[in-house]
Amino acid sequence: MSVVLSVLGLAFSGVAATQGTAQAASYGWVYISFPKWLGNCPNATVKGIQAYTDYWNTNWDMGDDLVYGKVALGQRNTIIGNLFCKRPTGGYYQAVARYDVVPTRSGQTVWVGPGGWTRN
Repeated sequence: MSVVLSVLGLAFSGVAATQGTAQAASYGWVYISFPKWLGNCPNATVKGIQAYTDYWNTNWDMGDDLVYGKVALGQRNTIIGNLFCKRPTGGYYQAVARYDVVPTRSGQTVWVGPGGWTRN
């Protein structure tokens, strides 16, 4: 009888330990900005963004340097972007390197560019 109770005790402690280590990710939506002050679109203006995170992507979003993307909060998220840079006489495309950012709350702004990344 004591052997059975010991085995059951080990089984329950293993289940409790496993359940304690598993944690579901919390997801949220953040503003992802590609500003000039981080090195985006030198001698031009950011007018289009094609961006990806681990949980979201957008085809070309035109008009400004900002998109709204889904991320895992409190965890590392990869952001990759392609930009359309507009000049008075045309434009060009700029690839933004991969950045691993850690947003902490929904509605937060994450700024990304060749100069690195930061958040508010």
